[in-house]
Amino acid sequence: MTWLTWRLHRTEAAIGILLFASLIAIMLMGINSVNSAYDAAHDGSCSDNGNAQSPLCIERENAYFVRSGRWGNLTTLLHGVPLVVAVLLTISTLQELERGTHRLAWTQSISRRRWSLSRLGFAVGISTLVAVVWIVMAMNWRSSILRGPARSFNRNVFDLSPGVLIGYALFAVALAFAAAVVVRRVVPVLALTAAGFLGTRIVTTFVLRPHYRRPIEETAAAATDVGQFTSFENRWMLDESWLSRTGERLSWDRVNQLCPLGGDGLTQQTDYRRCLVDNGLQYFRVFQPSDRVVQFQLIEAALYLAAAVVLFTVAYWWLTRRPA
Repeated sequence: MTWLTWRLHRTEAAIGILLFASLIAIMLMGINSVNSAYDAAHDGSCSDNGNAQSPLCIERENAYFVRSGRWGNLTTLLHGVPLVVAVLLTISTLQELERGTHRLAWTQSISRRRWSLSRLGFAVGISTLVAVVWIVMAMNWRSSILRGPARSFNRNVFDLSPGVLIGYALFAVALAFAAAVVVRRVVPVLALTAAGFLGTRIVTTFVLRPHYRRPIEETAAAATDVGQFTSFENRWMLDESWLSRTGERLSWDRVNQLCPLGGDGLTQQTDYRRCLVDNGLQYFRVFQPSDRVVQFQLIEAALYLAAAVVLFTVAYWWLTRRPA
């Protein structure tokens, strides 16, 4: 049964291998290109403080940022890899269900349960294998193209971490299979899979993720020292504003009316901060600290894996219990 399942997927496998290999080749080109630019901008001569501001080193640094920015534009497309894999793994089974040829197998020596388990098991196994390879490439891409703290709430960094990638991959396949066994029409299934996957990703990213844990709220009185208002590192800022003495939220226009900017240079900034203090303003911000990144990734991975289990269960039940 496993060999038969593989033979039925050979066309999709050939297409998938070709696409995946091409994508990996492009990613390796980008990684090598950015790494070479980074090494040139940070070699021994330019890493020395005395030479860091030389025209040659500045030119190399600019070349690195331009190159990493260009290749970084590809990152958005990488988030669609689990969806493409899911479609390729599902299309063969979907065509059988649409044409009704699965009934022929069920009338032979292959039971509904065995047929269903072989199809679902094959999809889970292949999608997990692809996800493992994809994780290795994504981590290399992240460390080269998206240089910076690994524990970051930046969407590109967060979404390319190992745990959530496994969750995304299995959820996409489970969603495609559940849609296939229920709807059994190619175009509607593809539309439902794409809309369901993208919609779920949007909801989890912008609605659920900020609230996996209760955000920290912090209020600090305005001070002439600007340091406490610029320490945003290692934080995911969810909200920020100025408050009056009584706790009323003020718009930036209102703050600028109270403390208009005038003059120039250091004097301007000093007078501006002193005006904030004289008016008793308080700076309010809501954030998630970076020490929660790994915890948030595990929570999100668990959510997607749980959804995948539910969808696979629905698909299996529908195949084995509903009329053929």
